[in-house]
Amino acid sequence: MPIAINRLTAFLLAGLCITVFLTHTVVQQTTGQSTIQHISKLSKFLPSKTVNRWADLYVSEDDFPETTHMSGVAGFNYFHNLYSANGTFLIVTSNPESLPSYGISGILSALSDPLDKYHNHAPAGEDRIMIVSPQEAKERMLLGKAAIRKSGVSLMFADVKEGTLSSFLNHYYHFIGEMFLGLWRVVTAAGEIELPSRLIYRAESADWRDRAGITTWFQQAVLPEAEIEEATIYEDRKKSGVTFLFDKIAIADRWAAHRIGQEVKYWNKANADLPLLDVPLTWMDPLRDQIKRLALAEGCDVKRKRSKVPVVTYINRQLTSRRLIDEDDQELIEEMEKLDDEGVIEFHNAFMEKLPRVDQFCLVMKTDVMFGVHGNGLSHQLWMKPKSAVMEIMPVNGFARDYAILGEMMNHEYYAIHYNETFPPEKWRKENGYGVDQGPDFHSPRYTIDGKWMAGMVRELVSIRINAIEPPLPW
Repeated sequence: MPIAINRLTAFLLAGLCITVFLTHTVVQQTTGQSTIQHISKLSKFLPSKTVNRWADLYVSEDDFPETTHMSGVAGFNYFHNLYSANGTFLIVTSNPESLPSYGISGILSALSDPLDKYHNHAPAGEDRIMIVSPQEAKERMLLGKAAIRKSGVSLMFADVKEGTLSSFLNHYYHFIGEMFLGLWRVVTAAGEIELPSRLIYRAESADWRDRAGITTWFQQAVLPEAEIEEATIYEDRKKSGVTFLFDKIAIADRWAAHRIGQEVKYWNKANADLPLLDVPLTWMDPLRDQIKRLALAEGCDVKRKRSKVPVVTYINRQLTSRRLIDEDDQELIEEMEKLDDEGVIEFHNAFMEKLPRVDQFCLVMKTDVMFGVHGNGLSHQLWMKPKSAVMEIMPVNGFARDYAILGEMMNHEYYAIHYNETFPPEKWRKENGYGVDQGPDFHSPRYTIDGKWMAGMVRELVSIRINAIEPPLPW
């Protein structure tokens, strides 16, 4: 009988140990190796509200922490412990020298003068943001006796429509490729990869919802746990008279970037300074993995049909006003189909506007080489594997750096193409440092390309990507 009891005890103990191991660890594959990590480490990928939503919800005056600027460039700034009271953000610090040298001017903007046809924006005044010491905040009673903590990462988009001037948020590239991507980059540049808990808009909903519905799809499908705070919620918070403490918040302001950005002024692109921020190669993985999980759930295969045959996708714009002449488009497709028939590539001639949303993202995730005429579809390069290749067909003698900036941030091999030659970075600038002009045919249906030459470029680019593989999900 004692022997049976001992055996039963040993069996139960073994089962308990296995249960604890399985429920508190996760096997994570990285660079071909498997490592076992405690499951608590997975929380770094999730909005912090899912970890401990109610901890320290109310913060007394005696426990107010100081504000820290974590990372940023002009127009894109990430803070810990930023206060908001009566509609004004307060940077509370006893060490203002720790803030970026550009100060308020590079963080938030005032509204433009309605009589100014150029819509110039001055730095925000104290009605929007101020820098104060803890003592000054207390003496002026700027924060009150307590604050309500807004936990998790908040991403705020400060731009609004002003008269006829759009906020530019209702556009795939200008929202996700500039504003959202910029905020995600400053968060990851601070060494953090926590998905946002909330997105905050100052703009009215009609001005940030894009016609194609990609913005709303992205928010609901890729960030389903993030709260969406529209202008009405911002106004309610302002009118409440309550002080709020954002423990992690990144703020995007297009006009602050344009006002004093380093590279921004040369290219007229709000995100032109973002490549200056150092981030890990895997900085986009948490977002990309979200899309991959959704694609897999819908039954989409993100792997190549043939393991050693790279995937090449042509973003076809022939149904739009900015496109190739028909003859060149036909030759280009014929040359790609020849490469496909040879088994050199797996070719996709993609009219993105005809594909279901998830199918679009599934296709670009497995794409090794993407090319197309300058246009919004090239924003899809954000979801390709790092070190993929992107070729952007430009009108001869014309250039715009929008998608080149994305390529640089994504660590892709990027080429601007003029008919049958590349247009290298050393030619992108004029002698005065400003970017070269777009050219008269930039918005026309008169783009040209040498299909045979492009086939040679594709053959070369895929030859070094035969063994590229889709990285595994972390869990």
